[in-house]
Amino acid sequence: MSNKNFTYLLLITILLFVLASISFLIQPKYETSIEKGEIIFSKAKEQINNINEIIIDDGKNKISISQNQNNWSMNSKSGYKVKNEVVRKNLIQISELRFSEKKTKEEFLYSRLDLDYPNDEDGKSKLISINNNNNENILEFVLGKRKKGGVYIKKLNEKQTWLTSGTLDMSSIENDWLETKILEIEYNLINKISVNHVKKEDSFSLTKDDKGENLLIDNLNKDQLPKSDLIANFFGYFLTNLVFNDVEKRKIPNDIDIITKINFTFIDDSKLTAIIFNSGKEKWINFIRDDTALAEGKTFYVDNLNDWSYKLSSTKYNVTETKLKDLLVEE
Repeated sequence: MSNKNFTYLLLITILLFVLASISFLIQPKYETSIEKGEIIFSKAKEQINNINEIIIDDGKNKISISQNQNNWSMNSKSGYKVKNEVVRKNLIQISELRFSEKKTKEEFLYSRLDLDYPNDEDGKSKLISINNNNNENILEFVLGKRKKGGVYIKKLNEKQTWLTSGTLDMSSIENDWLETKILEIEYNLINKISVNHVKKEDSFSLTKDDKGENLLIDNLNKDQLPKSDLIANFFGYFLTNLVFNDVEKRKIPNDIDIITKINFTFIDDSKLTAIIFNSGKEKWINFIRDDTALAEGKTFYVDNLNDWSYKLSSTKYNVTETKLKDLLVEE
């Protein structure tokens, strides 16, 4: 071998050695230092009481939840109240996730673990972002499939995927976070209910009997007989554990869209009005609460009840659509 060729070979060998050394040095730390059982998101554990915003994006829906004076609300739902206990549970779950098993680095295999965000058309892969009180991002990762006792994750700017020990919910369904209970008022607090439909002949009112036990239909003539002595009582339970399917900032319906107005009078003479109306093909309800409607046995899950419109479940529609003839024996 000539000296010239030997020199070229030596230079190539040195260059390859340098490149190999650089490649080794720039490998992510977890390649050599991460051990099974190690906490994944140490910053979440350290700053769990300093977290201000949670963002969940599945490519179809994006939920943003933020904290204000120790109360959580959903920015993507006009600031409606979020259940603090659900937020706390999810943050604790994140802080307790640990590395369990290293999985694939191959991008074409991400979809098998539901880690192919943002290319997942089914919305099963979710990008989770957490910001602190200084609006600094403290972690971002893709959340994939659940497995017994763990979930699959991938840190956003890394190729390596992992199976964790410890599970995580982080639902991208709004109602899993929102305080879906509207109000809860005990039956025995209701004194009178007036149900006013568009057609006057369909309208009626109910008043508690002298014992305060059963609701009786008012002003029946001698030919009008109730189907039973207890037929009207179900109306008294309309306000117990009332929940919604959807919520929006207060809609102001046109008179033509209003279907029914229900006035509730309580034993302390406070009042609550429910207005049921059409919005497109859907039925919604507004509440008008007087300022005195606060007493033992009454729970309002949001303070600003008058600021919202609620879409109720179909079973609640059936109650509000009840007409006088539905309570009476057919002629």
